[in-house]
Amino acid sequence: MDAFELYERAATRRTALAGFYNRNVKVETEAGPVLVRIRSAESEPMDLTCWSEDELLAAIDAYVPAAPRLLHAARNPDFQIHEYVPGRRVDELAPDGKPLPDAVLKAVEGFFGTLLRVPATALPPTPAGWPQDGDTPGFAGLLLELVRAIRHRGDSAVSDLYEALGVPDDPCHVLMARAHRLARRPFRLLHADIHRKNMIVAESGHVAFLDWELALWGDPVYDLADHLHKMSCTPGDRRTLTDAWQRSAPDECCEGWRDDLDFYLGYEAMKSAVVDTVRWGRRIAGTDDADERRRLCLELAAKLTAARPHWKADAPTVTAPGEIEAAVGRCLPRT
Repeated sequence: MDAFELYERAATRRTALAGFYNRNVKVETEAGPVLVRIRSAESEPMDLTCWSEDELLAAIDAYVPAAPRLLHAARNPDFQIHEYVPGRRVDELAPDGKPLPDAVLKAVEGFFGTLLRVPATALPPTPAGWPQDGDTPGFAGLLLELVRAIRHRGDSAVSDLYEALGVPDDPCHVLMARAHRLARRPFRLLHADIHRKNMIVAESGHVAFLDWELALWGDPVYDLADHLHKMSCTPGDRRTLTDAWQRSAPDECCEGWRDDLDFYLGYEAMKSAVVDTVRWGRRIAGTDDADERRRLCLELAAKLTAARPHWKADAPTVTAPGEIEAAVGRCLPRT
């Protein structure tokens, strides 16, 4: 396998599989298909990161059989080659809001159990300044400081949109006060991006978990909260997944977990509103389709409504779709 030849073939393809930080391209080889992941230089960092994905995949190869195998990694150009996992994405089998297949629910439970038992000694070193094992308030502080940075790094048009929609200057103020009261739990490996598009169900029933670029070393309760937030589950599946995590977690990971799960769910709602004010605002500004604009405005309104209980705003949060569309029109240039 000539890795750079595969990269060149993938780089010229106009079509790619879903991915925010990477273009994912299926490329055929004599030995079968592989997945070429090309890092996107245009993606703004919107998530906390701990390791390079290839470094982590190499480290967990013997511990997490549900992760894809890393076949090659390069830095210049920045790309990876993974084994191609045939099957159907979970969002194709069960879209958001629909009940998950029993096989997926069982696979997620097993996956949580696997992650929670990967030894720290198997993982790469954490970055300088990363909180010490068990410092859950420090871990939560990293998450919150990321959102603060996102809130203030945009240009004047983005700042104007935040102000017009009532997103507070410091959306993390309320949650930061709560973060200091989090129970201390030992850190574990977190996938931190387990959602329907990152799970592949093979014909055998085996479920593979993709996209490890956001994996973290941190509070295990956060992985559950992130998963529940991104899955758009039915109430029944939500209870099933929450109970599954509790069954999977060692006792030492469960100290105060129910109260702290609410904290992290509030964080996810708040972060989603801050990040998606920019993402959805640009999408609204970039379409001439009135129905599409309306749909996007309704979605952003739901995100802002969900975030409102978790921040202290000086001005009312704007959640009327018509007002959101008007604010985007005033603040963001058409693209």
